[in-house]
Amino acid sequence: MEGMTYLTVAYLGMIFGLAIWTWTVVTRSQNLESRIKALEESLDLKEFDKDIITSKYNHEQE
Repeated sequence: MEGMTYLTVAYLGMIFGLAIWTWTVVTRSQNLESRIKALEESLDLKEFDKDIITSKYNHEQE
C-alpha cells in the first residue's frame, strides 16, 4: 500500500503542477494581450494596419 500512496501523491502533485502552470500561462497571455492592445491604441493604428501581413497587402494594393 505504501507504493500506491506514493503514486497517488505523485499523480496529484503533477495535476496540481499542471494547474499552476496553466494558470500562469493564461495570466501572462492576458497581460501580453492587454499590453499589445494599449500599444496599438497609443500608435493610433487602424484595424487593418494592426496585422503586418494585411498591412503589407494593403500597401501593395495602393
